[in-house]
Amino acid sequence: DPSAALPSTQPNTPSALPEMKPSLTRCTVLWRGYVHDATASSTAKEEGRVPVAKVVLSPWTGRRHQLRVHLSRVAGCPILGDVAYTGTNDRGAVGSRMCLHAKELVIPLIGGQAHTFTAKDPFVIDNDSIQ
Repeated sequence: DPSAALPSTQPNTPSALPEMKPSLTRCTVLWRGYVHDATASSTAKEEGRVPVAKVVLSPWTGRRHQLRVHLSRVAGCPILGDVAYTGTNDRGAVGSRMCLHAKELVIPLIGGQAHTFTAKDPFVIDNDSIQ
């Protein structure tokens, strides 16, 4: 199953992140591969290839930076280009932006209705850039 829940705390156990409130994110892996990083040294990354995965994240709670914290600190796989949670200022293979995108946003309205906003995926899989 490519889906998993990423909790920042487990019931009845001390949190690995004691300053964080309990939160939960569903993570589904769409694909795994590598992107070429021209800035990588061959000793740091195998032949300039950076392992990546495209995932769909569904937060079940709404904590600040929840998705970024869960991928970086809980799953051990920070969002590509996220300089705040990788501990480096080098965006490497991605250039100038963090690879995080809201595909859909649903805003509940008074009266039980909701307004849904959707956006195209800016991270289309390019067979020339992945292996």
